[in-house]
Amino acid sequence: MAVTNEFSWSKTRDEIFRDCLRKYYFHYYGAWGGWDPQAPLRTRQLYILKNLCHRAAWAGGHVHRVVRGALADVRAGRGAPAPDVAVAALLDALRRDFRESLARRYRQQPRQACGLWEHEYELELGDEQWKETADHAAACVRTFLASDLGRRLAALPPDAWLDLEELAHFTLDGLKVYVQIDAAHRAGAGVALYDWKTGRAGPANHDVQLTCYTLYAVDQWQVPPEQVTATEFQLATDLITERTADATSLATMKDYIRDSADEMSFLLDEPAANRPQPEEAFDLAEDEATCRRCNFLKTCPRWV
Repeated sequence: MAVTNEFSWSKTRDEIFRDCLRKYYFHYYGAWGGWDPQAPLRTRQLYILKNLCHRAAWAGGHVHRVVRGALADVRAGRGAPAPDVAVAALLDALRRDFRESLARRYRQQPRQACGLWEHEYELELGDEQWKETADHAAACVRTFLASDLGRRLAALPPDAWLDLEELAHFTLDGLKVYVQIDAAHRAGAGVALYDWKTGRAGPANHDVQLTCYTLYAVDQWQVPPEQVTATEFQLATDLITERTADATSLATMKDYIRDSADEMSFLLDEPAANRPQPEEAFDLAEDEATCRRCNFLKTCPRWV
C-alpha cells in the first residue's frame, strides 16, 4: 500500500518553515520517497541528509531514550535502574552510533543507521569535544535519576500513567497536530505533563510546545486546562519550571496553529493533495547565518 504524504502540523514543522522555506521543501517534500534505495538520486540524497543529526541533538535523543526506558521499567513494576547502569548503557549506545556514523553506514541505511552531521560534512572535532558531548549526556541522565521529580515519578502506581514519549496527535479543524510528550500521568482530577530538555543554554521559552501538550491533554483526557500542569525539566541546570495554560492562551495557540498552517498551504499547488509548488517557489533564507548548520548544504543552490 502506498504511503501518503499527508499535510499536518507540529512545532518542529513550524520551526523549519520559519527557518528557511527551501529547507522546509527539502525536508517535507523533496526527500519524500527517499527511503527507497531505487528512488531518484537527488531524492535519495535529500532523504539521507534529512536524517542526519547534530551531535548535541543526537546525545540528547539518547538521554531521552534512557529516561524513557527507566520510566518504562518503573511503570512495569521493575524499578528504576541504578545510575551507573543507566549511564553505562547510554555510553555504549553513543559509542555504537559513533562508529556506525564514522563508517558512513547511514548512506546505505539512512533510517536504521546513525548519521552525524559532523561526519557527513567532515567537521574536524577532537576526541575531547566528543567526550564533552558524552559527558554532558551522562550528567543529564544522572541529574534526572537523582532528582526529586524522578523519585516522585518512580513512586507512581502503574495505573496513574497516561503517556510515555509516544507520538500522538489531536485534530484542529480537521488538521492533525502532532505532539510527543515525554511523560504524562493522572494527578488527582487533573493531568501532569513533562518535557525534558538537555540543552546547555538554560531555560528558554517553550510556551508553544507546552501549550500544544496542554491542548492535546484537554482533547485526549477530557480535563479542563486549569487542571493540566506542564513541567519543563532543564537537565543541564537541574531547573524545573511549571506552567498552566488557561482558555485564553489555548485559544491563542489554536489561532497560531491555524495561521501557521495557512502560510504553509500558500505554497501548495493542490492543498487537498499536499502537492507543493515547484522547488523554486520556496525561497532561500535571507540570513545566510541560518545555513551554517543546515542538513541540506550539499544540495542547496546557494552552496553548490
